[in-house]
Amino acid sequence: MTWFVNYRLDHSVSVADRSLAYGDGVFETIRVFPRHFLQINDHLSRLYRGLSKLAMPFSLEQKSSLYNFLHSNVLPLIDEESVVKIIVSRGEGGRGYLAPENCIHSVIIGILPAPNYQLHREKGVSLSISPVPVSSNRFLAGMKHLNRLENVIAKQFLSSADFEAIMMNGDGELVECIQSNLFWYKQGVLYTPSLELSGVQGTYRKAIIQNQYDYTVQVGHFLLSDLMSADEVFITNSLMGIVPVTGISGVSFPIGVHTRKLQILMQAKDVHGAH
Repeated sequence: MTWFVNYRLDHSVSVADRSLAYGDGVFETIRVFPRHFLQINDHLSRLYRGLSKLAMPFSLEQKSSLYNFLHSNVLPLIDEESVVKIIVSRGEGGRGYLAPENCIHSVIIGILPAPNYQLHREKGVSLSISPVPVSSNRFLAGMKHLNRLENVIAKQFLSSADFEAIMMNGDGELVECIQSNLFWYKQGVLYTPSLELSGVQGTYRKAIIQNQYDYTVQVGHFLLSDLMSADEVFITNSLMGIVPVTGISGVSFPIGVHTRKLQILMQAKDVHGAH
């Protein structure tokens, strides 16, 4: 693994950094192939939105510096499929929870091995229902902030037999899985939970909703019973792509033609967008 701290090769972060004390920052994980990033603009846009929501926005100069460094210094080091992780914190300063008036960001960039999800995409995976609820908070909803304790705890409850677990809010409404977004087809209509109050707005989720090839997308508030009556179910994130779901808590689902077709369409988009 290779790490950069504030655009220099380094593995050290100050113990006074607010990311350690408060999780005061955001992060992104980006799928990378030799000579190109996948969906980098969507990832950077979400990163910048998160920083703005936390009242520590990047200036145009900072955005340019990060973008240029990724392409000029990080991409040349990629010789196989990898994951580039970007962490941006508020840095040091402030008193307790009170943030410093002038933010000097810490920018941490890592190059990590890519997980192999090929078998999952082909064969499908099983899901369970997580006992850990997702908090609802419109101030944090959508962003990939550094406070991921709900996901950490949910992962501890996940059995080895299941690939992922479905997480719901306090009202029993579907939100997402531990590390992926949730979709299902019913009678040719594609459904996915609203993330207005909680959850992470995945870049792959965004691409699926915006492309709208030959399906209608319904984004809304749904219960587990809505999902369990689905014809096809799949999960997504930018690293795994589209992974079919073959079972949820012992109930079987087929890998349907809609899911397979969308896999092909999105894969073609990824390849086309790589050039």
